[in-house]
Amino acid sequence: MKVLLTTLNSKYIHSNLAVYYLKGYCEQYHDDEFVIREFTINDDLDRILGEIYKEKPEVIGFSCYIWNISQTMLLIDNIKKVLPDCIIILGGPEVWFDGDRLMQAHPYIDYIIVGEGEITLKELLDALKGDMTIRDVLGILYRDCSSIVYTGDRPLIKDLNDIPFPYKDGFSPFENRIIYYETSRGCPFNCQYCLSSTIEGVRVLPMDRIKRELRIFIEAGVPQVKLVDRTFNCNVKRAKEIFRTIIELGGRTNFHFEMGGDLIDDEMLEILKDAPPGLFQFEIGVQSTNAKTLEMVARKTDLQRIAHAVNIIRGYNNIHMHLDLIAGLPEEDYTSFGKSFDDVYRLYPDKLQLGFLKMLKGSGIRRDAKKHEYEYRSYPPYEVLENKYIDYGDLLCLKDIEELVEKYYNSHRFDGALKYLIQYHDNSPFKFFESFASYWAKKGYFKVSHSMSRLYGILIEYAKKVDGVSLKLFNDIIKFDFCTFQRPSNYPEGIIDMQTKNFREAAYDFIRNGENVKKYLPDYYELTTRQIMRRIHIELFAYDVVGGIESGRYDKKKITVLFKYDTNHQLRRSIYYVIELPEGFRGRD
Repeated sequence: MKVLLTTLNSKYIHSNLAVYYLKGYCEQYHDDEFVIREFTINDDLDRILGEIYKEKPEVIGFSCYIWNISQTMLLIDNIKKVLPDCIIILGGPEVWFDGDRLMQAHPYIDYIIVGEGEITLKELLDALKGDMTIRDVLGILYRDCSSIVYTGDRPLIKDLNDIPFPYKDGFSPFENRIIYYETSRGCPFNCQYCLSSTIEGVRVLPMDRIKRELRIFIEAGVPQVKLVDRTFNCNVKRAKEIFRTIIELGGRTNFHFEMGGDLIDDEMLEILKDAPPGLFQFEIGVQSTNAKTLEMVARKTDLQRIAHAVNIIRGYNNIHMHLDLIAGLPEEDYTSFGKSFDDVYRLYPDKLQLGFLKMLKGSGIRRDAKKHEYEYRSYPPYEVLENKYIDYGDLLCLKDIEELVEKYYNSHRFDGALKYLIQYHDNSPFKFFESFASYWAKKGYFKVSHSMSRLYGILIEYAKKVDGVSLKLFNDIIKFDFCTFQRPSNYPEGIIDMQTKNFREAAYDFIRNGENVKKYLPDYYELTTRQIMRRIHIELFAYDVVGGIESGRYDKKKITVLFKYDTNHQLRRSIYYVIELPEGFRGRD
């Protein structure tokens, strides 16, 4: 029997861990032919249909989520037309909680697996071969004449070690894609917006197996492994051992973890201090800093501890950190969300992810929707439209803010400029982005796409409208932002260049001096002056922008800065030095 396991990922760079687990588990019991084909929601459905048809499978299993269920339903309707005898099985969180309704509405679905799929799929294949009866396979919905029958809940797999390593066939299918991995299943917490709250307990892989598999990833040179453990460090001792193991193994593989920020203790911080830059990436869900909101969604969080850990790790400059907020939670109105935004923004994460509540099937918050007067989209991803605390118009404003946070804050191309402008908005990041978003809306800028160069120009336009802003100083700050990120050939429109021919000649003279190269650019010492100049940039500023980065006080004092770009540091864009050029040059005032 030929079994095709497939899914539609949201992006090409993603992969689906579930289908590899299913294949690995079933292969050890069945001699069937198992094939995995992954597609994306952006692929043409007719092309996907053709690719599946060419495989001529007898059984097809689809992994279903909020991002792919609509396209999956369209696809399997047509699969049944060209492969009428093929058995269609659906699994995944998007079909677990109302599978009977789905099967009634879509007669081309033959079976739905509810809950963990490894053992259930294996036994379902047994039943299809006649080795056991369908009614004895726990955890499935099936058709019995005109009725939809549920066989009852399947107990969770007690020993995760029974599931084979999902990548035993190697990593060739995952070139330029993220590889997902788990060391545990379940979550000890009960956050009411999350499906993990529907499953009790946490089950873990044995530590010796985890260490073997981490070594496999690292020795294979896998670029990134994203762990799907819901709260990776819920067992603090275990997390520390895994961190130590990865550090000791070395390599260049980046490991992404979803972390409980308040579970990062001082010993863990000491371990993380020794991690090479780019080895770890943390995603920390803050969601809200409103105590009533956190209580309402049963989220126990020590916000002070999160702030302490984030500030310490940021000082290490070796771990990329994402902090998450969710708009649309209970007891969080527009003003309260603005405070949550400011609280998280002031921790200066590498990425601030502003998400919007999804009313997931099976979640506690969806069950309590009437209590909070929720209105949400009736189609996936079931995003909140409004509730009794925040209306649709306010959420639309937050959508605009989210877009600008992504373009301006998360790109880190405008760090100094944003910090400078925020002080003219009552020192509130939220008020700044709110005002900036209003400016974008008024100008119609949200309706068209913009080049990176144009984003600089728009921010300069906006700065001219802000009372109290020194445009000469702002020009220096945004020019410094630009130079720290890339070597300029031409500056974006609006940035004024102070350089003169006299200054450029002085910059060349500086690099011709071997002692200067030894001091600032020792790894370039064997290169010619022209070769060095192609790798660096020397810029003149009217204000002490370097001193102002930390202090916030920008003295009016001309300085010259040397920027070096090939830093070999995965988290830094450039290294820069304040230098002294030979006497006699003049820059443009």
